Amino acid sequence: MIKSRLEARSLRIWLFCIVLFLSALLIGAVVIGLISEKNIYNWFPILNFNLSISGSFMGTDLPAWLTENFSFACSIACIIAVFALTALLIYIIVLTIYRLQRRRAAKVLKKTGYSKEYFDLIEDKRRELSGTSLGARNDLCAAKAYCDGRRYEDAFAVLRDIDLDRFDPRLAARYYTLYTYLFLLTGDIESAKSTVALGQSFVSRYPDMPEKLLTDALLKYAEKDFYGAKAGFEDMLDCKPIEVRVWAGLYLGLVYLRLGRKDLARKLAGTLGKYKKTPRQSEDMIKLLKKIETAYALEAEEKEAETAKA
Repeated sequence: MIKSRLEARSLRIWLFCIVLFLSALLIGAVVIGLISEKNIYNWFPILNFNLSISGSFMGTDLPAWLTENFSFACSIACIIAVFALTALLIYIIVLTIYRLQRRRAAKVLKKTGYSKEYFDLIEDKRRELSGTSLGARNDLCAAKAYCDGRRYEDAFAVLRDIDLDRFDPRLAARYYTLYTYLFLLTGDIESAKSTVALGQSFVSRYPDMPEKLLTDALLKYAEKDFYGAKAGFEDMLDCKPIEVRVWAGLYLGLVYLRLGRKDLARKLAGTLGKYKKTPRQSEDMIKLLKKIETAYALEAEEKEAETAKA
């Protein structure tokens, strides 16, 4: 799912515009005489503060319009503040609802893994945002969720249905990068290369995008260019976001094993252990640790066989 603040952005803009409009309407009505000080205090006696101000500021006497209408100006400011606080309260309530939806999905994911219940929540959000300006962006997040859950056909189906015209260049770059990543995970290297070519005009604008760097290194790994993949993954061990850094570390661990560097793989696994991981990454971390254990076990068996021969 897209971030809560992003989903609530349109509401925030609308509320700001409404507050601005009501404030301008109130001030305009006061200026042209449609609303007077007497009217305000009759309607809202609590706003009659009976405040006054006099004197000078930096050697200049305060203007008469300020000293004579200071209390009334404070009353108007309070009404505008009520407009703003009401809008803020509405925004916080709606934002909280959106956050609760995501927390529920995260709770289900933690409890049941990539289950039907979890993906039902993903689909509910897709239907909710379908046809809106955020629909395509949320679909991209849904495709990634399906990818993490190893439901690759569903991920491909979501990506095929996305309307690229709704994307800015950066989102289009992420779209093609995810498409390439999916092809690599499913072992379709040729399609991955074709997708790289298709998205080149977008992806080339963001050469340092972490997802793009990860996919580039993974493509080298798929083509058995292990030293090229090693360099690519090592360069990402300090990148942000953390999720991409963990993926780079997990793939780098596999590269180390391919190159016969069990010691480096084990050391890297220890480093990765301190990072917060997605459920999919936790699963793959266990697999990496098992591969490392297997590599050490095979080495021990070989040594025992050599000793027996001797």
